[in-house]
Amino acid sequence: MLRQISVLLALLVFALIPSIAAARPITGPDGVLRYPFGERTPPTLRCKPLFVCDLVLEPGESIVNVAVGDSVRWLIAPASSGGADSTTPHVLIKPTETGLRTNLIVTTNRRTYYLTLLSSDSAPMLRIGFLYQHDPQHDFATTFVGRGIRPDTPPPDTAIDKLDFNYRMSGDRRLQPVRVFNDGTHTYLQMPPGMSEIPVLFAVGTDGGDTLVNYRFTGQYYVVDGVPASIALVDGSGRHQRRAVISRGS
Repeated sequence: MLRQISVLLALLVFALIPSIAAARPITGPDGVLRYPFGERTPPTLRCKPLFVCDLVLEPGESIVNVAVGDSVRWLIAPASSGGADSTTPHVLIKPTETGLRTNLIVTTNRRTYYLTLLSSDSAPMLRIGFLYQHDPQHDFATTFVGRGIRPDTPPPDTAIDKLDFNYRMSGDRRLQPVRVFNDGTHTYLQMPPGMSEIPVLFAVGTDGGDTLVNYRFTGQYYVVDGVPASIALVDGSGRHQRRAVISRGS
């Protein structure tokens, strides 16, 4: 009860404070990095050559037109997912080389989206979307995250004796988390505050190769589905790649 009262008081206090900074994006439960729609500064979508980035729009919305400033070196394709009653529109975006910068305008039957596109070899934003005024997460993002309050995800509500902290780390210290543990179902990597880049996460297979795994980044935590024996955090590519490996066991 006391905790609930404290949360309500915090909500009331922050609701009375005027916004002092642009709202930051938050990662939803579906793993999509979402920006509050309607901010003055257009969001920036960072893509990597040979990778496809997915711009996810509101379910039920219909794309009218897509325009990109550099249509030669950026490949843009509308797409959709879901059934006829709940179709979600997408815009698939892929740069052909690194070091590019342009803008993207998407018009729909409901609104107009403005974005800045960057191509970079590091930390691609593979799935981004938006929070809308009628979405409860929109209020959370603009009230708390927009004021510099990080939406830090607390450890899972599990008895401490059921958490496994038995991990070892190697590789680039700048990419290493400050804490790693699992609850038998998910693996949690708590990253240091103030990170400027979000590394890409892979599970490391028995052959030493990187394999895809479902995860999301929320606040300071990577939340990984399952309990991989070894996880790699990777930033950059080629000779400039930085890498940290987190493995289970002493």
